[in-house]
Amino acid sequence: MTELLGDEEYRLLEASLSGDPVQGLRVNPLKGSEEGRRKLEDLFALRKITYEDTGYYFDPDTFPGRRPYHDAGAYYIQDPGAMVPGAILCERLFGCGAEDAESECRTGFASLHGESGRDGLRILDLCAAPGGKSTQIAAAMAGRGILFSNEINRSRAEILSRNIERMGIVNAIVLNETPEKLAERFTGYFDAIIVDAPCSGEGMFRKDEEAIAQWSDEGVDICTQRQAGILQSAYRMLRPGGVMVYSTCTFESPEDEDMVKSFISEYPDMKLTDMSFFKSKAEGTRDGLCGLNECIRMWPMYFAGEGQFAALLEKCGEGAGALPAGGFEPSSKIKDIKPLEMFLKDALSKDAASWILNSSDRFRVNGDNLYLMPDDTPSLSGLKVLRCGLHIGTFKKDRFEPAHALALTLNEQDAMLVKKVSEDEAESFVKGMTLEGEGNGWCLVSLDGFSLGWGKASGGRVKNHYPKGLRIPG
Repeated sequence: MTELLGDEEYRLLEASLSGDPVQGLRVNPLKGSEEGRRKLEDLFALRKITYEDTGYYFDPDTFPGRRPYHDAGAYYIQDPGAMVPGAILCERLFGCGAEDAESECRTGFASLHGESGRDGLRILDLCAAPGGKSTQIAAAMAGRGILFSNEINRSRAEILSRNIERMGIVNAIVLNETPEKLAERFTGYFDAIIVDAPCSGEGMFRKDEEAIAQWSDEGVDICTQRQAGILQSAYRMLRPGGVMVYSTCTFESPEDEDMVKSFISEYPDMKLTDMSFFKSKAEGTRDGLCGLNECIRMWPMYFAGEGQFAALLEKCGEGAGALPAGGFEPSSKIKDIKPLEMFLKDALSKDAASWILNSSDRFRVNGDNLYLMPDDTPSLSGLKVLRCGLHIGTFKKDRFEPAHALALTLNEQDAMLVKKVSEDEAESFVKGMTLEGEGNGWCLVSLDGFSLGWGKASGGRVKNHYPKGLRIPG
């Protein structure tokens, strides 16, 4: 690092790594209301992050990770530096971030479907767990197009899937595959790919002592070999004219600028793209080293966040993405749709119910579970799929039971019966407690406009249907 930075800058880096880590979150524009989001600003003393429209620093003494707003998917806690790659991709694709896309987001569940430049867009987050970048990109996609979120490690892929669900995302496919297998299936398919590559993790040193203990020169060598293989697969999957963000959270040149140099040398139709559009928004950016001024580094001594490296690349040429190998995923025929129709009529608004029923060409039945796939979902045959869109619910004998995932996509106006709760009541609810409430039937539990889950009202009580596996002990 001294050779890379010189004595003076190295001392600044060393001093910065002995300080406290910086914490941030992204408010979720897919859920709740403007009023609810303003309340979050007050609750957590939020301060704006310049380069991510929905990003904020928060007061760590407010502990947002322990509050029921987190369970409701009102925000995603994420290091400000880790927001950089997703912010770059969203700015490049949409010319805006998620907050600007909110005008195209739903004010009700039914309006998710509509005409937009986002329709038909195919995006891949290749190394997606735990889900920060996927949920960031999905927010800017505003429910349109199709997002593939992949993670090779099974346990981490399950965490990714839960975060996709928690944030109320309807247009994501969560996979647990190797990059090589995906490249065989989706050659030339994607409009955009983000590769936040596994790395030696020096940008984690300030907040994770284990990252320091695990670091070694051998580890850097292993990471560079792995990164090169991942980039080769990503290249195969990117269509001509498509864009790719490559990023790491390490300071190591072999994993950063040298990796990009090697990649564009091997694939001369990949060119680095200038990121002045991002630098103008982000304080503390520094050009990449080793002659690659198009790349950027976010050094912890110059900005409020941990370390991050990012490069934006474009594949020369033009044209739509290739048709997927195996064609498109066939929709499923429901043997008896009456239980579903009855639930929709009793529990959801007319618009929300109609939107689901009018999307029956995208239904997929897996066992007794009903999913709503994104538009033009490609064949998923032979792939390890953890989530294939929105889980609507489960057929049980002569009735239909809605999924927790469905509740998390709804706003209050989408439900016939709503139980509005205080934060104390919400804490009781996520622990599995019964609530008081009027009415009869399925009831959407909502905290300041952020949907939290299902209850079932009867006799002045709301029986708790919050998933047992997600309940907080206490």
